[in-house]
Amino acid sequence: MKVFNFNPVGKEPFDVEQILTSSDIKLEERMTANVKKGEKRIILSWNAGHSDANLQGCPDWNCEFTQVRSRASEADAVLIAHNDPDFKPTSNQYVVYFSQESPANSGIQLPRPDFINMTLGFRHDTPAGSPYGYTVKLGPKSRKTGKVIEEKMVEGKSKGGAWFVSHCQTNSKREEFVRKLEKYVPIDTYGGCGPKKCQRGDKKCDTMLDTDYHFYVTFENSICQDYVTEKLWKSGYQNTIIPLVLKRKLVEPFVPPNSFIAIDDFKSVKEMGDYLNYLMNNKTAYMEYFDWRRDYKVVFLDGSHHDVLERPWGFCQVCRMAWTDPRQRVMIPNWDVYWKQTCERDGELVDSIPEVD
Repeated sequence: MKVFNFNPVGKEPFDVEQILTSSDIKLEERMTANVKKGEKRIILSWNAGHSDANLQGCPDWNCEFTQVRSRASEADAVLIAHNDPDFKPTSNQYVVYFSQESPANSGIQLPRPDFINMTLGFRHDTPAGSPYGYTVKLGPKSRKTGKVIEEKMVEGKSKGGAWFVSHCQTNSKREEFVRKLEKYVPIDTYGGCGPKKCQRGDKKCDTMLDTDYHFYVTFENSICQDYVTEKLWKSGYQNTIIPLVLKRKLVEPFVPPNSFIAIDDFKSVKEMGDYLNYLMNNKTAYMEYFDWRRDYKVVFLDGSHHDVLERPWGFCQVCRMAWTDPRQRVMIPNWDVYWKQTCERDGELVDSIPEVD
């Protein structure tokens, strides 16, 4: 298996053997483009924002980013964030819909069901998938042996779960589940939906997740295909803490094995609470949830630092597709089916789990 060296700015380099994704586009294909010397490919943002910085993961691929609409006829790909009847694509352009919001809270009106070729956002089943983070299986030279976490730090943890949240009434009804769960295990809620405060960006907030808390609540505001946000990738995996998620099959294809706890693994809220209390009192079992760090690494994409970590995703993949020759045909045949019909009914999962058996 071919191994790629990732050398991100200001961070330690590491070798990558594989990325975890539900897509069938392999890493080797993602990392190379069929660039023709002396030519450029143009990516136009019609109304989605962004800039040349978003191509800094692949500067050698010779793509140019523009927001100048008069260049539409030159563009090999066009990004749209909302409908605009003034935009008329040509037959040889990729039309790319940009959104990082859940389909329950976003969407677009289209002139026809097959108007969009691909999306640039959290969905993996598209060539331009651009998740908030991703997992890599490390190459042999980058794998770790011995201890992967500080036992003293884990021994010092004394609190149950932490939850940073400001959206208090959601489609998923996550807030109702937390209210029930905290009857059995203590959960501290920070932000607009709880009594505790921790300023965004304050390093102390991250530090306490490492030193004080056993679990981090990463529940999303809606349960939709592939919708996994920075809650999981940043606080859930960049800290020494076990993330709690709503639905196993939603995250399992994208994250390290045995690295999270899902509410639908349990017959009741109480059963989950009992298990979390067991882990809090059995540090050996708790630490097994970090064994993945020997063979895997989780990358968080913060959207502001653009380097090789973004190469397998998003804008770089739009660029790669623009270089395919002959032009690769990709199409979303029915937008409503692809986008609007991929979310669970409001509260469907939470309502299905009783408080006690």
